[in-house]
Amino acid sequence: MTAKPTPASRFNLQPGDVISYSAGSTQTGPEGFRKLGGGANPLAEVLQRRPDIAVHFVNGTVVVVNAYPAALGTFSFGVTIDTYLSPRVLTRALQLAAADQHPTVLTGQPLFLADALLKHLDGGFALPSTLLLSLGGYAMPAGLEQLLRDLLAPVVEHLFILQFFGAAEVDAGCFMGWSRTAAGEVIYLPRSDVRVALEGDRLAIGLSAAPDEPLFATGDQARQEGEGYVIWNDRRLHPEVGAALAGWDDTAWRRRTGYVVRTSDGLAIQLREGVTVAEAGELDFYDFGKHHGFSWLNKPYWR
Repeated sequence: MTAKPTPASRFNLQPGDVISYSAGSTQTGPEGFRKLGGGANPLAEVLQRRPDIAVHFVNGTVVVVNAYPAALGTFSFGVTIDTYLSPRVLTRALQLAAADQHPTVLTGQPLFLADALLKHLDGGFALPSTLLLSLGGYAMPAGLEQLLRDLLAPVVEHLFILQFFGAAEVDAGCFMGWSRTAAGEVIYLPRSDVRVALEGDRLAIGLSAAPDEPLFATGDQARQEGEGYVIWNDRRLHPEVGAALAGWDDTAWRRRTGYVVRTSDGLAIQLREGVTVAEAGELDFYDFGKHHGFSWLNKPYWR
């Protein structure tokens, strides 16, 4: 079989460039990436906007533990440890940060990070006294955030949970959120260098550094909420799935990974490793993967 010819890239790649593909991209072509290093640092902007967080990160060496399935660039304000999505490496990194009480930023996607932290806590391992969870890829369900707060608050003196929203075609971390509506929706604030427009409820964004470029339509819906935006996409999170996840309490989230699949019989729900099936729809961790496929590298299929 003869391979199809690959057209030349529209990017002028130079030695020293670092490029990254979106963790959730479904296209298989050579493009669809962004160059790292040229954009703003969303964490730095958070620290400017949240002095209550910044006060814990200005003294001492900050450790950034990266558990995100895509390159995020360099963090010149601290020491970076890459986990390669290994829970064991993540546990080692958190213990290293805790040994000298470095203020720590832990980045990742919600479901993987939650599972790795549960394993860490179940193992009785130490955590740094200042811990900032920096989450992206998709929004963390409110119930899972509550479980993490309930479990981490007794052992972490200063705990912060931030959620970011971006588009690979524009930049990572275009929006940042740390509060929710009464209904549990994340309220995202745009970064200071991000342009935002709504056509009805259709979201389009771009960077102020490229004012002549047309805004990119993300395919999401949004509405303004105070100074921020609530962003949703029914094709990524079906309302039926969202309603089911919203009904899970601490006990349910302690048993379930959050990976589910809609079937003709209802939701198929993956249990965490070692948890026994107890309710209709639940599947053993490995049985779920056998029937529906599974990888921590993939975003949950909440359609």
